[in-house]
Formats: sequence, structure tokens, C-alpha cells
Amino acid sequence: MSASERVGPAMSLAQAADALGLSRSRVDALVRSGRVRSRRIGHQHVIDDLSELSALPRRSGRPMSTRMAWALLLFADGRPVEWVAPTERSRLRQHLARLRVDPEPEVLLQALVVNRADRIALHGAEPQGLSADDEVVVSGLSDERSGLSAGSSFEGYVHVDDLRKVMRRHLLVEPADNRPNVWLHVTEHLPAASTRLQVAADLAEHGSARERSRARELVHDVVGRVAP
Repeated sequence: MSASERVGPAMSLAQAADALGLSRSRVDALVRSGRVRSRRIGHQHVIDDLSELSALPRRSGRPMSTRMAWALLLFADGRPVEWVAPTERSRLRQHLARLRVDPEPEVLLQALVVNRADRIALHGAEPQGLSADDEVVVSGLSDERSGLSAGSSFEGYVHVDDLRKVMRRHLLVEPADNRPNVWLHVTEHLPAASTRLQVAADLAEHGSARERSRARELVHDVVGRVAP
């Protein structure tokens, strides 16, 4: 099936995955994170427009483990990473060197640290209230270093053990018509404050030209200051 072929008025996630040569789990994750719009018919999600899915940047290569992804994000910010062995620290420098010369460093960063957290898209009546929650770490669009206005949206990180509490506290639900205004990155490795590369990776995951451009600027600023 070619990417331009359609099955009825919409494509199931399995059909979309097959059309673009992606795994079903990958398409599921993109829909769940809000990066690809879908709508619900009965008990399943369907995609009306494959162009949004096919336009997402892709990079080949093996992503870093959750542990090493966080090591890279912290190390690049000059934060302590005592658990990293000398050989692993050398690999971190190699990754930073790759980011320094890559023509699309934000896409490479996104691919490298994708395992840092699970990204979920939600909807809340008062998303800005999350910024004052002690169990949420502000990042991405909501971090002032993004240089972007989050408007009536919010993005941040929450520990996996606190997710349900945070959702109940702020009345967060699955977004209707896939129009989220809250993006939470759920992880077991919650930093006290977001790092610059963490903010850049979050912005890159939104996929639009504006967010990717700012993510690229942040990456250049970070890797240009880290000693080779």
C-alpha cells in the first residue's frame, strides 16, 4: 500500500503504519503523545491525513538507554553524573561532538534521548496551574528558555509514581478530537529542574518549524559551550 492510498474515509492505525513502513507501536505512541492527530471511531483511533505522520523527522540508529539519555542531558549542563563510568563519559562526549556538527542536531537529539520519558497528551481546563505543582517539573514550551509562548498550554515532567495524582489534582483527561493542551513526560528519573537539552528535545518532539528552529538554537548554544 502506498502512502497516498486510503481505506475508506480514514485509516486505522495499523493501516497507517503499514502504509508508511512504521511499526504499529510507533504509530500508537505518536498518537498517544499528541504528535499525530487522530479521531476515535467506536473503540479505535483513525487517522484522516497521512501527511502529518509522513512528515515527521526520522533518524536511524539505536536510541540511548533511559539511564544514558539522562546522563547526556545532565552532563551537557555541567551537572554531576557520578554513576557514569569513564568509558561511558567518553561516549557522552562523542554524542555531543556529533550534535555539534550535525546539520539537524535537534532531530538527532530527539532520536538519541527518546527513551528519557514517555510523552502523553492530555487536556485540562486550567493547564497553567501545573506550573505551581511541586510534583511537576516545567519544561518544553512552558520553560522560559524555550523563548516561546505556551499560551493556554503546559508542558512538563512528572515521576511515574505521581502521574495519577497529578492528573486527578488538575482534572486532566484524554483530549477530545485529539486537541491536547497539556503534555506530560512521565519518567522514573525526574530532575530537580529541566536541562537545556531536555527543553530542546521536548521542543523538537512537537515537530513544527517554529519549535524545531528554537530547539536547534538551544542545541547549538549547549554543545558550543561544552569542552570537546
